[in-house]
Amino acid sequence: MKSLKWIAVGAGLTSVIPVAWMVWKPSLTAGVVCIAWAAAASIASAWSARKLGERRQQAAVWQVEQTAIQMLNHHRHDWMNELQILYGYIRLGKHDKSVQCVERIKERMQQDSKLSKLGIPSLVFYLHSYRTLNHSLQLEVEIVDHIQLDRLTPAMADNLTEAVIRTVNAFQQGEKSARGEDRLLTITFMQQEHELALIFEGDGPFDNPHRLKLQIEESLEGQGIRVEQTHPEEASYRLRLPFAT
Repeated sequence: MKSLKWIAVGAGLTSVIPVAWMVWKPSLTAGVVCIAWAAAASIASAWSARKLGERRQQAAVWQVEQTAIQMLNHHRHDWMNELQILYGYIRLGKHDKSVQCVERIKERMQQDSKLSKLGIPSLVFYLHSYRTLNHSLQLEVEIVDHIQLDRLTPAMADNLTEAVIRTVNAFQQGEKSARGEDRLLTITFMQQEHELALIFEGDGPFDNPHRLKLQIEESLEGQGIRVEQTHPEEASYRLRLPFAT
């Protein structure tokens, strides 16, 4: 990829040669050569820029594919663990435990189904991939009823996705260093009248809740999203934005 950059730079710099010739010894031949050279340099620059763009796009696609593969492997591992636990209860004849395990699996499947149907592919992919690839701050997502966000405009959908990412990042940066202690962030999506409410609840060691609220507000400045702290002494916040029914 660096070689393509140098090709583009070199193509631009070589155009100095015919220009210098034209200045030093003006003639029809020098003018024709100057024009031809400039055209060739433009073509070379355009070709290298297109190739560079293609390689960057391929790299981005490759990264998404790798993330998707890791997500699938993670989910497969989790479901195998659940099935092994269920199988163990069945073999031991612990029917009450078996029923509880099945109910837990059923509830998780329902939540995953709701998450996948939110209606914003970039947001769904981010939430699924985060739960798969990040371990310092565990993430749980709860969706009240069957909220579908596909009615949002593309601009609002992008703002919502960016708001979720920035808020999660603020929680990550607001973690206290406490070795051995688990940190959990629960995001709840719900509709309250004509607004969409996103409730972020942190469980574990975090910095000052008021300071964390200021960090969230600063990261969301200019997006038209209100931030409320639901509990003064806890890392719990509600984000509100218009949501037409």
